[in-house]
Amino acid sequence: MEAPPPPTKPEREPAPSGNWWSIPLLGLFAFGVATLLTFLTLGWFGPIVLLGFAIFGIIGLQYLLWGWWFERIYRSNLPPEGSERDV
Repeated sequence: MEAPPPPTKPEREPAPSGNWWSIPLLGLFAFGVATLLTFLTLGWFGPIVLLGFAIFGIIGLQYLLWGWWFERIYRSNLPPEGSERDV
């Protein structure tokens, strides 16, 4: 007695590619909302929150600059695989 063939996997539609600007813009929006709420409360906790957001904002910009933009620049200058390079 033969076993029935296994069912075939359904084909998946490719995931939509997002716009890379959406993440930094979301971060800027969140920073703006947090800054506005901090100034609205005007308590002793406000400057601490502002300092924290400023530090994390600088860290985020450094990650974006050094990690994403420069990596793309570096990878765009690499020779194609399999080609020999003069040293």
